[in-house]
Amino acid sequence: MMFLRDPGAYHGGKNKRPFFEGWYHKLVTDDGQSLAIIPGIYRSGFNNNQTAFIMIFDGDKGDVFYERFEVQQFSCSTSSYSLHIGSNYFSSQKIILDIESETLTIKGQVTADNLKPWPVTLFEPGCMGWYAYVPTMECFHGILSMDHSLDGEIEFNGSNYDFVGGRGYIEKDWGRNFPENWIWAQSNNFSNNNLSITASLATIPWKNTSFAGFIVGLYYKSNLYRFTTYRNTVTKEIRYDSNKFYWQLKQKDLMLDLTIEKGHKAGLLYAPDKIDMVPRVHEYLDGNIYLKLYDHKGTILEDQTSSAAIEIIGDVSKLINMAGGLKSGLK
Repeated sequence: MMFLRDPGAYHGGKNKRPFFEGWYHKLVTDDGQSLAIIPGIYRSGFNNNQTAFIMIFDGDKGDVFYERFEVQQFSCSTSSYSLHIGSNYFSSQKIILDIESETLTIKGQVTADNLKPWPVTLFEPGCMGWYAYVPTMECFHGILSMDHSLDGEIEFNGSNYDFVGGRGYIEKDWGRNFPENWIWAQSNNFSNNNLSITASLATIPWKNTSFAGFIVGLYYKSNLYRFTTYRNTVTKEIRYDSNKFYWQLKQKDLMLDLTIEKGHKAGLLYAPDKIDMVPRVHEYLDGNIYLKLYDHKGTILEDQTSSAAIEIIGDVSKLINMAGGLKSGLK
């Protein structure tokens, strides 16, 4: 019998190597200031290097702070998301920060309410669908909350971030390594307050080949519209021109048009490499997303935002060509 596991829980037991696991919290104040806070753990498969870490990305300034911790200071539940790193604490409902180093002073507490997780069922155990049951996958993905309200405040290098009335988002990745190429976009800061989207397209190794796998979730008025590889969604059109990515998807009678554009202030985030966590992922928290959801009856939803998290990494042309040639994923 298959064991249904909470995607938010720690998956790195038994000292797996190589292994990484990171939980991504995006927090946006009511007036649009944004932070990304990423706690995690890394273990190299090539040497004995291992470290716990907390990464802070200031989206307004483009500054990234990467704080290392001894793995003995890392403690996380294997049944739910409840993580301690030193005197810091993380869960889906709460963040407590207490760091003081040469370059970073950050203290405070933020709570989350009315979380909207991607549903987990036996047949679709989270956003990866049945791919979550394939143990040889290079990288696993979980979406712990598409959208939620925030409360609390953080003192960060002399600045105060008031999250009363703010919005949050939580996802995570774990496995052996990041994909070779990927495009990722997320926002829940649209003119419509009942709207959130997450969209990812990545090169997925599969046996002796690879394919372009994708996960797109659109949460609107308590409904989650899913456009995914494992649901046989069809890519009707896809292209990348300079800093702008256009993607048209068809899921049965539904159509989704997406235009994703890089922002102006990128932060260089750390990601797992063979021997250590290294700075290699340019992320924007001021990117643009335009979306339109429609069917044969007309437009269901149309909106845009300039407060989107955007990553466009690797050989994008190779990824686009692969996605254009693969209409509905591998069977």
